[in-house]
Amino acid sequence: MGRLAAQQYTPTVMSCADCGTNLDRTPVGQLCPSCGGDRRSATAYAEAALVVTATLTASASIGYNPVRPWQQKWRDVITGLDALQVTYQQRDLDNEVVRRQVETFFKDCCELADWLREQAGKPDAMNYLKADPDLKLCDGMAQTTKHHTRAPSSKQDPITARISWVHGGQGVRAEIEWSTPSGSTGTEDALDLARRCKSAWERFFAQHGLAP
Repeated sequence: MGRLAAQQYTPTVMSCADCGTNLDRTPVGQLCPSCGGDRRSATAYAEAALVVTATLTASASIGYNPVRPWQQKWRDVITGLDALQVTYQQRDLDNEVVRRQVETFFKDCCELADWLREQAGKPDAMNYLKADPDLKLCDGMAQTTKHHTRAPSSKQDPITARISWVHGGQGVRAEIEWSTPSGSTGTEDALDLARRCKSAWERFFAQHGLAP
């Protein structure tokens, strides 16, 4: 493995390099209980820094499964949420950094539906995304970020969602404002919504017997 470089970090978390399953309680040498893989990777979560980098030695390498299991995208979602939680603990931070973090989280969270459909064989993941109240806002945020403007139609009342404010002070906070052509409007704290979206997907996993 490489050398984890950071000024401050919590103990590393061991996971399967192929599917992302947590292996902290799986003895060294034992295959991954989810996919049968025999490779491990280590991740350190920063307490004070937003990014922890892995420095590889000259003889080390890390491989990625070309199948790209859906757990890989779920790991992106979890990592994005972890980073956002760290961001909210900061007193001052560049507002553009916060904006990108928020938009990236909801992009990954929305894209998970495609990965579940394609790699886990769960075509109803997209319907779930469109039906769950929190994931509908997630989809609105991702689509607005991607397309800039959402056009209504006779069959759709799309949600337009964007970051309206980034607040500093005792803690950084991002506020999301959303609306629909039919007149519905609302605001959400980005971190609160992100946590609810994570819980929504975990409910989907439980309903379909999926192991993240």
